[in-house]
Amino acid sequence: MAAKVLLESGFEVTVFDKYRRVGGIWSPGGCYDGLANQASLRLFEFADLPNRLHYASAIETQHYLEEYAENFGVLKRLRPGTEVVAVRPVDGPGRAGASGWLVESRPAGDKAAQAENEAFDYVVVASGAHHHVRVPNLPGRELFGGTVLHSNQVSAGTFEGRRVVVVGGGKSALDLATRAAREAVSATLVQRKVNWMVPERLLFGLVGYKWILMTRFGEALLPRYHDPACVRPIDRLGERVKRALWWGIARDMIISTGLYRLPRRLRPANPLPFHLAHAGVMPRGYVRSVRRGQITAKVSAVEAFTQAGLRLATGEEAAADVIVFATGHHKVFPFLDPRVRVHDSAERIRLYRGIVPPGVEQLGFVGFRQIFNNIMGMELSAHWLARYFLGALRTTPDEQKMQEAIDSRLAWQERVLPGSGGYDFGPYDIHSADELMHDMGLPSRRARNLLAEYLLPGGAAYRYTGLTPPRRRPSTGIVT
Repeated sequence: MAAKVLLESGFEVTVFDKYRRVGGIWSPGGCYDGLANQASLRLFEFADLPNRLHYASAIETQHYLEEYAENFGVLKRLRPGTEVVAVRPVDGPGRAGASGWLVESRPAGDKAAQAENEAFDYVVVASGAHHHVRVPNLPGRELFGGTVLHSNQVSAGTFEGRRVVVVGGGKSALDLATRAAREAVSATLVQRKVNWMVPERLLFGLVGYKWILMTRFGEALLPRYHDPACVRPIDRLGERVKRALWWGIARDMIISTGLYRLPRRLRPANPLPFHLAHAGVMPRGYVRSVRRGQITAKVSAVEAFTQAGLRLATGEEAAADVIVFATGHHKVFPFLDPRVRVHDSAERIRLYRGIVPPGVEQLGFVGFRQIFNNIMGMELSAHWLARYFLGALRTTPDEQKMQEAIDSRLAWQERVLPGSGGYDFGPYDIHSADELMHDMGLPSRRARNLLAEYLLPGGAAYRYTGLTPPRRRPSTGIVT
């Protein structure tokens, strides 16, 4: 998608992809077997290629992405099965990247292969946020004789006839525990806290979630966005009104997900919308499996491995043949020259608008300004970045102003989106889009009338067609 936008903006583009087929986590081997899309109809699509995907499988999702790449000439620019191992500034005077970049690559998985070096004017890092696994370093690993995996490594047949323990409380953890309930001898889910999960349908199962949570009115109930330029009168609703409405939404979510049927300890303890950034769509069958005893759900931290499985902070032991850590990913870029700093001391990503590192020329990131409808966020980020490279944004602050804007945004995220790591804008789909549209000098109002603008789903790509800037003379670029 970033390559498509850059091609249409006049750049010559080369795409390095370590997978054999396009799609990132949706590619074969990109994530755990059985991964499914949690987007309802018209949410997982690019502005220029509508589709009918509705809670699609990984195969269907990958086919759509491949069709998009083929339709817009990206496949011709693709080097599949090629891993980027180093990106460093071309030596010369001036700031990092001002003279371009050297990119070192080799065939994926072949560390003995000779690397190839090439020079590019621009680099776009679009390597994804779900590849470098995070697994807790627990004592006693040598005691456990079974299989230990990260969720990314789960393949077909992993659970068959075995006792499975899944550690984690996010969407992937619930997905895998539900799968284990069908395939394994026993399934145990261990989570430190119970996260909110969004039901496919709200209002007691009558209305799809996008009609409630992904409208301007729905986003107006969130804490006020950090950028004053994106705050509309409706966003200034009184806090008492917001709390009352969120109380009602929370009760409805408990009912519509079926969590009201489970013990209180297996329901979220924190009020909405504080932890909505961590919410995924509730996997089908999870609540039913817990109620039937097919999943043993425990709320506890994990302390250590044992010979039998895991010891929990409660003092219990969870017996297992297979332990799966669905514990997230590190947002890191091991190929990037260490002189290019994109993290702070707390490992939060420090990018202006979540896209460019201050003080570094001709380098951008797409996919690290995460929103719930992330495919739309990626497309708008790519349009913003193309204009940034072209010098066509309405305004471009200097390095100091960029740093100040990042500081302000991170402080806001810590308050309203704790644990977001500096990259996750959570449920602020429309506000996030407004901010980029303002920077590009484009109208943020995307509907023909006020009722549609505020009450129909606005966090969808089809509202953002025709954003490509005028073409310019070609310049070499790269998307990795």
